[in-house]
Amino acid sequence: MHPKPKSAPPAPATLPPLPAHLQASVDAAVIKGVEAALAARPNNPQGPIVTNVRDLQLDLTKDSRQAHLNAALGLKMKQAYLKQAKHFGRGNDEAFQKLDAFLTRVKAAGQFAGIFESGGAFTRETVTSEIVELARPNSILLGAGIRTISGYGARLTMGTIDEGVKVYWVAEGEPGTPSTVKDGSLVLTAHKLMALARISNDLLRLSAIDAAAIIGGDMAAAIGLEIDITGFKGKGPKRPNGIRHQMEQAARTASAGTTAANKVADTDGAMGSVAKAQIPGGLKANKGFYYSSTDTFLALRQTRDSAGWLFPDLRSGENPTLNGFPFHYSETLADDGVLGFGLANQLILGEAMPLETAMGENGTDFSADMVTMRGITEVDFLLRYRKAFAEKTGVAY
Repeated sequence: MHPKPKSAPPAPATLPPLPAHLQASVDAAVIKGVEAALAARPNNPQGPIVTNVRDLQLDLTKDSRQAHLNAALGLKMKQAYLKQAKHFGRGNDEAFQKLDAFLTRVKAAGQFAGIFESGGAFTRETVTSEIVELARPNSILLGAGIRTISGYGARLTMGTIDEGVKVYWVAEGEPGTPSTVKDGSLVLTAHKLMALARISNDLLRLSAIDAAAIIGGDMAAAIGLEIDITGFKGKGPKRPNGIRHQMEQAARTASAGTTAANKVADTDGAMGSVAKAQIPGGLKANKGFYYSSTDTFLALRQTRDSAGWLFPDLRSGENPTLNGFPFHYSETLADDGVLGFGLANQLILGEAMPLETAMGENGTDFSADMVTMRGITEVDFLLRYRKAFAEKTGVAY
C-alpha cells in the first residue's frame, strides 16, 4: 500500500493592519529615507559620458611634446597670417573669420595657454629656447646633446680657450698660480638665421590644429637641417664658425683605408685622439658620440670578417652604438668624406634671441595663391675645447 499523501499546509492568515498612529510613523520614516537617498545622488546618475570622438579642430592626431611644439609654431604663423589679412582690410572675409574663431577657440581650450597673452595675442617669445626642442629630431648635433644657452643678447664671454679649472696644492696663506690666457676669450656672439617657407593660403586658412603642426614642422625641419650644416662646417663672417673651423686642425687626419683593419684603425683613432686630450669629465660624462654620412655608417654597419659582424652594435636600427658611444649619421655630411668623434657637452649652441615669425609675398606667390612665411632668430656656435673633436678625412667607405 502506498502511504497517504500529506495535505498542504494551510495558507498563513493575513496580518492584521497596524494601528493608525503606528502606520503613520512607518510611512513618514520611509519617505524621509527616500528623500535622503535622492538628495545624495549626483545630478547625472549615469556619470560623465566618455567617448573616443576626436575634436577635429583641436585634437592632434599624434599627441606628443614634439607635435605640440610644432603646432605652437604653426599657430604663431597662422596668427601672423591673420594679422596681415586684417591689416589689408580682409579680416571680415568668411575664411579669415573662421580662422579668427579657431584661434579664439584654441585659446579658450587652454591646451596652448602658455603661448597667449592675456589680451589674446600671441606672446612675442612664444618659441624662445624651445627652438632647440623643435629642431632636435632633425639635427644630429642637437640629438647628440650639445649644450644650449638662450637670451644672452649680442655677446656673452664664457672664459678662455682651452682653459679649464686649475687645481693647486698651496701652503697656508699662499695664493694659487693664476691661469695664463692662451689664445684669447671664448665668446658667443649673434648671427642672424632666417628661414623662409612658401605655404599655400589654403593650408594657412585651414582651422585645424593638425594643419598648424604641419606648418610648424616644416619650419622646424628646415631650421634643424641648417643647424647641422652650420654646426659642422659653417664659416664666417655672416655664418657662425662651425666645429671644423674651431677644432684643433691637427686632430683632422687621413683615413687609414678601406679594409676591415683600416676601419677599426679609423674608429679607434678618432676616439683615441679626443681621449688623449684629457678633457675634464672624460668621454662618457661629456656625451661622446661618433658621426658620419649615411653611406659611411651603412658601410661600417655591413662590415664582416670571419667571426661575423665587425661592429655588431651598429646593427641596432634605432640606437646604433660604436665602442659604447652613440653613432649619429646624416645626409648633411654626404659629400664630406669624414668619420668623426666629438664631445657634445663641449659644443654650445647660443640662441641670442627668440624665433620671430612674419609673412609677406615674394615673386609668384600671389599668382600661385601662396605666401612666404619667415622665421628669424640669432645664433652662434662655440667649441670650448679645440681638442674635443677629431675627424678622419678622405673616408672612402
